[in-house]
Amino acid sequence: MSLEDYNKKRKFGETPEPEGEKVENSGKLIFVIQRHSATRLHYDFRLEMDGVLKSWAIPKGPSLDPADKRLAMMTEDHPYDYKDFEGTIPEGNYGGGEVEIWDSGTYEPLEKVEGKTDDLIMRHELHKESLKFVLHGKKLKGEFALVKIKNSKDGNAWLLIKHKDDFAQKNYNSEDHVPPKSKVTLREEARPSKKRSKKTSSSEKTFKNYAPALSGERKLKDFITPMLAKVGKKPFNDKEWVFEIKWDGYRAISDLREDSIKLYSRNGLNYAEKFSKIVKALEDQKFPMVLDGEIVAFNADGKPDFQTLQKIDENPDLAMTFQVFDLLWLNGHSTESLTLIERKELLKEALVENEVVKYCEHIPEHGKDFFDQIKKMELEGMMAKKADSNYSEGVRSSDWLKIKFQNTEDVLICGFTDPKGSRKNFGALILGTFIDDQLQYCGHAGTGFNDESLKKLHEIFKPFITEKCPFEEIPKTNGPATWLKPELVCEIKYTEKTKDGIFRHPVFMGLREDKEVENLKNEDTEESESDSIPISSGKKQTKISTEIISGKKKGVAKPTIKLTNRDKIYFPESDITKGDLIDYYQSVAKYILPHLKNRPQSLNRFPNGINGLSFYHKDAGDDAPDWIDKIGIFSESNEKEIHYLICNTANDLAYLNNLGCIDLNPWNSTIQNLDQPDWLALDLDPSDDNTFDHVIETALAVKEVLDSAKIKGYCKTSGSSGIHIYIPMNAKYEVEQVKNFAHLLMQKVQKKLPDLTTLERSLKKRSKEKIYLDYLQNRSGQTLASVYSVRPKPFAPVSMPLNWDELKFGLKATEFNITNSLERIEKKGDLFKPVLGKGIDMLKSLENLSET
Repeated sequence: MSLEDYNKKRKFGETPEPEGEKVENSGKLIFVIQRHSATRLHYDFRLEMDGVLKSWAIPKGPSLDPADKRLAMMTEDHPYDYKDFEGTIPEGNYGGGEVEIWDSGTYEPLEKVEGKTDDLIMRHELHKESLKFVLHGKKLKGEFALVKIKNSKDGNAWLLIKHKDDFAQKNYNSEDHVPPKSKVTLREEARPSKKRSKKTSSSEKTFKNYAPALSGERKLKDFITPMLAKVGKKPFNDKEWVFEIKWDGYRAISDLREDSIKLYSRNGLNYAEKFSKIVKALEDQKFPMVLDGEIVAFNADGKPDFQTLQKIDENPDLAMTFQVFDLLWLNGHSTESLTLIERKELLKEALVENEVVKYCEHIPEHGKDFFDQIKKMELEGMMAKKADSNYSEGVRSSDWLKIKFQNTEDVLICGFTDPKGSRKNFGALILGTFIDDQLQYCGHAGTGFNDESLKKLHEIFKPFITEKCPFEEIPKTNGPATWLKPELVCEIKYTEKTKDGIFRHPVFMGLREDKEVENLKNEDTEESESDSIPISSGKKQTKISTEIISGKKKGVAKPTIKLTNRDKIYFPESDITKGDLIDYYQSVAKYILPHLKNRPQSLNRFPNGINGLSFYHKDAGDDAPDWIDKIGIFSESNEKEIHYLICNTANDLAYLNNLGCIDLNPWNSTIQNLDQPDWLALDLDPSDDNTFDHVIETALAVKEVLDSAKIKGYCKTSGSSGIHIYIPMNAKYEVEQVKNFAHLLMQKVQKKLPDLTTLERSLKKRSKEKIYLDYLQNRSGQTLASVYSVRPKPFAPVSMPLNWDELKFGLKATEFNITNSLERIEKKGDLFKPVLGKGIDMLKSLENLSET
């Protein structure tokens, strides 16, 4: 889209916007983000390229959260001078409204190409419809990607994605970083209120309230994934738990924050049209809120019946209710961090009940009696929920348990057999389920159908028919089989399972269009029954309760840590589990904790092990328990206070490990002296073609420089491919002084080994045969993996301190690991203890260096 399009759309006699002209700019490439209140509020993201500003409109605004994939609609090119534009575009003109600059700065390609300008690289990436770049703004910093959505309807839809780096930030909202009372904000506040009103009497207006929700795609693009329950084996009594009916229906989220009511499944399937009766009943609600509940239909006997719910297409006026059991958002505020009881109390006050919308009651403590009553009523089962549990979107949590007395299960339809006798369309369904992530045959279901459902299902099956059997081994079926792609989920009722996992007497209950294949893979079948967890510490054994790690902190209740998924494999190549990781850290707690004490932690979480997705987590927010120490530090780059966790005790260690923290990354300074580091860190970072012997050679050169300055330094393996060398500073100098001194030391090393080392930080610019002498780890807030920390690498290597005489050629970078480190540490003691001791005299050291 050229500047010609820009000029055609504007009346320059009326609008103050600059006219479109190309410019030649030989300096750094610039970017600008303008917050624009027009027909709706959006953000205009502009990148300088080829003498113009390539432009995208981002409805929700940019984000620093890698989990957010922001839709960015490409618009016409804007002139370079538009980078400075702020002001009013008169109504009646294109884009009429208010414009303000939200962020600006320079940017560069993520991947440089020798001999090519940044502008040329970016133009080439734009042509490939995949841009990767680094922003240097006031608000937005770090690595981003802009990727075009293939086959989008209008051809100009892209996604703006933040890469995981030091600037990534969870739960980022661009609207939290706007100028107070700007003209854009004032214009937005003057828009008509979106607070929900009472039900209108006009049926036409009523229809308009939910018509927009019917008009889009079947699956919503933006939806909340609800909290899910694990499987409980039997009913119990507990004062800390409450109990609800387990409704046999469709789980649904209702979003009442906008004028159009949204109702959708756990996977974002739009229910507004199918369950218009519920949507209409929700119009009685008085407050903007987000509700979590179950859509339930009733049979002729007045009992909840999932099969009856399946007949909604035949009978839209079916007797049904929306049983609401949780509240996620109310009057402009998320309620997810409140306890379950607090949320339900708010819900009971805010919810307007009618014939369709119902508040789901609960019973405290007495789960066994409640379960007996449910059994007499012939309901499906009960839900057990921890009274003080928070709401965790998309998480299957052991704070919620589903306990059933009827044997029902969700399975995959993998094929069907030919009909026999007078039956038409098909005979029985061939069923499959996942065992250890492998699809396994689990039986036939030949009952639960009538003539109409047989015909309807057969039509649904046709697009999924395939010649290939979905099972690795073709099962023996009770008739000729037609195979289906295993994508349709159904619910069955059965009497029992055989030892081979085959259902006995399965009855088809209905399709589960609200569930997908991945839901079945993630479904838990049982809870752990172990009472305690052994924590090995060499020759000693310590026991930690499955539920809590006990400890005391003055004025705060004792720590309660629920250790989850101890058997989850974190290091697949060596079968090392999350439990092994927790055990290791408990066994070395007395050695590692002095190096973590009172230091902010930058968390790097691997909840599914080293091969799973990882993410940075600096801000503890409201999720961290009260008993773990935190400190609020204002971040200029994020323009807000970030609450860092502090790891001072073995309990704190276990809490962080349970979050998925494999390595521990403390600041160089303590909370008492944030701007005065306790140590100086030199990081020897090898490139692709370097060997560990090259790193050792460089470390020995560092030792020579330190000796000439009469400085005693202490080295450790990084636990990866490098070496870290620490110098004690004892918080006597400012962070900038320490960083500059580190730079000077590294310059001396680089002169000793000019062919092997470099001070060039960029991977693209430096040779693949040179070791990067990283002194920038001494900037404020920078972190390195702690001594004795496990690293998220194969075989669980540990960052281990060494005596200088151990630093010999032939030493392996990952010599020390989770299985052999404790024995060495107990034998050698804490070789890094002097790092926390008396600091050097920097002036004397500089004098000594000047004499060499």
